Amino acid sequence: MTRIRMAAAVALLLSTSGCVGAAPTSRAPEPGPALAAYFDCVRNGGVAISAHRAVSAMDQPENSIAAIEATGRAIPNAILEIDAVLTRDGQLVLMHDETMERTTTGRGRVADLTLAQVKAARLKASNGALTDASPPTLDEALDAAGRVGAIASIDLKPADGDSTVDLARAVIDQVRRSRAQDRVILITYTDADARAVAAMAPEMMISAGLNGTEDLAGLNPAQILAWTGTREERPALWRSLRDAGVEVQFGTLGAEGVRRDDRYAADGDVSEYRDLFLQGVSVIATDTPLAVKGVLAPQVAKAATCPRPR
Repeated sequence: MTRIRMAAAVALLLSTSGCVGAAPTSRAPEPGPALAAYFDCVRNGGVAISAHRAVSAMDQPENSIAAIEATGRAIPNAILEIDAVLTRDGQLVLMHDETMERTTTGRGRVADLTLAQVKAARLKASNGALTDASPPTLDEALDAAGRVGAIASIDLKPADGDSTVDLARAVIDQVRRSRAQDRVILITYTDADARAVAAMAPEMMISAGLNGTEDLAGLNPAQILAWTGTREERPALWRSLRDAGVEVQFGTLGAEGVRRDDRYAADGDVSEYRDLFLQGVSVIATDTPLAVKGVLAPQVAKAATCPRPR
């Protein structure tokens, strides 16, 4: 049976389980991570903002403690998207690129360097200015996010030739050592990775790319945030995911001049962010998080009233 036919069969069973005389056929929903209740609340009239690489201003370096703290203070319950990479000696540091050159004074592939070598580099701000800060470890980043009440969304994007599962295992181990399970999202890119990571970390939220509710097969909906891309608005998909109890994420981020953030701002009116919310998006992933907050301040405030573990 295909996943689509299976999903249809399950839907039929659920729709008839309430008939008089019918034997109960539905099961109680699986429990989810502690953070799942927070996102359920957000889905009911709120919106969460995910800051790409944690940045909210050009004087902040990507994936830095400065960005984490500034963005976390500026946006209640901010989601901070960060990138974790393994060094040669098996330590997790924050770095978007495989190499050091673009965002630091260092050189070479992170995977070929020791933690000490990475820490010897200095970060460049998004505007190119040199700072005194070094790339943080994942543990340092999680600690900083906790201090400002933010949620860390960790991108599981391994270096070429490395396994996503191996990187995920290292990240999950560090999150547990940092006692940050209740304020972390793990980002996956394939169905197989989403299922594997969800099984390894049932207490953590998972961001999974979904193109339909049939893609939830083998996953616990309570654990899932649906990533629906950056290319096109898909309100029909968004409605079906919300009906399945899954929060919708949509990205306005991307290459400068092409991303929706820039297209929305071109006419001086960024009300399109409100349209995304009205169409069912619960998490807006953006390179301009303060602009999103400005348009959706009441919805951000509503989300801030949702109880969540700290």
